[in-house]
Amino acid sequence: MKHPLAVTLVTVTLITACNRDRTVKADSSAASASVGQSTAAAPAAATAAGVTITSPAKGATTGRDVTVTLRSEGVRIAKADGARVEGVGHYHLFLDTAPTADSIPIPPNTSKIVHIGTGDSTYTFKGVPAGPHRIIAVIGYGNHAPMAGRRDTVDFTVKP
Repeated sequence: MKHPLAVTLVTVTLITACNRDRTVKADSSAASASVGQSTAAAPAAATAAGVTITSPAKGATTGRDVTVTLRSEGVRIAKADGARVEGVGHYHLFLDTAPTADSIPIPPNTSKIVHIGTGDSTYTFKGVPAGPHRIIAVIGYGNHAPMAGRRDTVDFTVKP
């Protein structure tokens, strides 16, 4: 070989360029995935699975029978079975009452706290009085312990 130094330099340059291209692509993908989010917010976004109240809509006006429809994301909704299994739970609704803290089990059914332990995603509150109201949906494990941060809130009004 007549120019071993030149071959070595070209090889090192190509390897460096290839590695740089991979790094840029990985960084670009990560940047695209987190547009508008700080680096600290990225792990929280990955665990932000939970519940969304799809009906009634925020600010809606309803009749006295209020059907609540729910959707989950990142959580499998199942019948309440008394077990605490990560990623598996069921819905709870709090009507005009504060939900329990994440560390405290959700109390039994009352007129204002409802366990939808059947695996269903709808529930109808009957005869809700006229005026402003708030529903808070919480996903709980099969043992009724709330899943941390898995909540949604909707304010609505029942017409007279």
